[in-house]
Amino acid sequence: MSDGPGTADRRLLVVHAHPDDESSKGAATSARYADEGADVVLVTCTGGEAGEVLNEKVGEVTPEEMPALRERELAAAVEAIGFARTYALGERDSGWHEDLGEIPGAPCFWHAPIARPATRLAAILRSERPQVVVTYPPDGGYPHPDHIRTHEVTMAAVDLAAAPDAEVEGEPWEVARVVGTTVFTKPRVVALHEAMLAAGHESPYAEWLDPEQERPERDADRLPVAARLDVAAWFPRRDAALLAHASQVDPDGLWFAVPREVEADAWPWEEFVCLRPTEIDGAPLDDLFAGL
Repeated sequence: MSDGPGTADRRLLVVHAHPDDESSKGAATSARYADEGADVVLVTCTGGEAGEVLNEKVGEVTPEEMPALRERELAAAVEAIGFARTYALGERDSGWHEDLGEIPGAPCFWHAPIARPATRLAAILRSERPQVVVTYPPDGGYPHPDHIRTHEVTMAAVDLAAAPDAEVEGEPWEVARVVGTTVFTKPRVVALHEAMLAAGHESPYAEWLDPEQERPERDADRLPVAARLDVAAWFPRRDAALLAHASQVDPDGLWFAVPREVEADAWPWEEFVCLRPTEIDGAPLDDLFAGL
């Protein structure tokens, strides 16, 4: 829910596909800017209804119970990160399908007409007036249909928000910079893999780096890096938010397989790629608001 737009000089709006994405992608950056006094706002496109329990310690959750559970988990994560306000676009989770042709024709986010969520998001942009918007790269970061659709909807909404003749509530607003979150980029994975081996630990990324394994996100052509932010000091906040999503994040799983002291030394950054403008002078920046 929203309490209305803020008045901070720096305003950051992040758009994610499901509950838990705000915690696994760019969470430390969101926490850093919230602590530094920026207005940091979250928009979640779907309710995560199609999610499955990925942490066996949680026990059985029925499909009827899942929406309320994920809403509660999101609320706890939002508090951990420090978002000023949140919005839900109200679209239905499409579920996980690597082959988009396999998605059934039920009313879900993948099948939604882009104009519907884009118009809703454009109205939020006009209300919140962020200088910077964070979403996903065109490939979604990995091939989940809702991540790809989130990128498409966000870029359409940015255009609508700026168009004087668009049928969108509020006064036109032009977002100055749009960037995409990254997580399992090859440079980061290689750095963590090598750091784990150097520290005498077994690396959780050996299979990920195996050239015999098909990993489209590993081999994707990456966009130019817009910004690289040192956010190691905010890893504990990110971790608290991840743990809030108990149904989705196993504390003994991949998200916590690298000791934090190893991660902070080998890769203390969160990186964002250029979306609009497609290139940024002086990139990679150390501040998403640099030059604005």
